[in-house]
Amino acid sequence: MTIVPIKYGDAPIPTSVIWRSREAVMKARGWPQEDRDDVTMLLMSDPAAPKAQNAIDALTTFRADLIETLKINEFNHQLAAYRAALARLARYRLAVGQVAVYEDQPTGEYDTETGEPITESVLVQPEIEPLPAEIEVPVVDEETGEQTGTVMIPNPEIERDDAERAAAQAVVDQTPQPVKGWGGA
Repeated sequence: MTIVPIKYGDAPIPTSVIWRSREAVMKARGWPQEDRDDVTMLLMSDPAAPKAQNAIDALTTFRADLIETLKINEFNHQLAAYRAALARLARYRLAVGQVAVYEDQPTGEYDTETGEPITESVLVQPEIEPLPAEIEVPVVDEETGEQTGTVMIPNPEIERDDAERAAAQAVVDQTPQPVKGWGGA
């Protein structure tokens, strides 16, 4: 029985699942809580005893399995965050918009004179106008509750978009190189 069957590139799992699994494995191996606690005392009193050595070997292997599981899961958390950040950065900026992109695609027909495939231009990415840098908001008199005018403020949608992009870039910048370079092999 393993702690949690997990490998590099899997979806990350909550650490609490690993800890619950750890407890289940220890119980399945017949390690009641008092025995696990007693190992510490046994090691302190007579670490050379055969019973102590068997406990050390079993716990050392178990501990190594647990550490490896936690390490792989942390890698998977970083990989998921890195991929999400890259996806966020790939989206267009609201302040800039998006240009229309057309692609020539074959129609399945051929020019009878040249034998060349006939293509048609197909819209694959629509144009999206940038949002205005500022928006107009009403100014309301606090006493009367009536609008007394308007004021221009930075567009909060652009500010939110820029903040999300900055956060995504920070994730990319802080991601360890082994995670960035992981190819899923």
